Amino acid sequence: MMRLRWERGRSTTDATESGRRAAEWLGCDDAGNPVARVVRLTGPIRTGAGLCRAIPLDDEAKLIRLLPPTPNGAEWLALIGGRVVGRAAMPLQAVRSAEAALGGR
Repeated sequence: MMRLRWERGRSTTDATESGRRAAEWLGCDDAGNPVARVVRLTGPIRTGAGLCRAIPLDDEAKLIRLLPPTPNGAEWLALIGGRVVGRAAMPLQAVRSAEAALGGR
């Protein structure tokens, strides 16, 4: 399994907790290049089709992708490129999913 160096990316202020909370983690290779991301889904958002979650597609979160509700509280997505390779309830679980997916390369 490939191990990456993970660093905090974007963060948000959580109203239920004091301070800032990570909304994204970046997995970098030995050269410091970002290879994978773990992002926390925010939301939910009500639409005409029902309840959805939003994932930002840019740094300012001006572009978002609406996703169906997360199964069993799995609000963290592991991404390699633009492809989702895993979902988890905790960020470390999503990190391990990304690393396992990279190990198969």
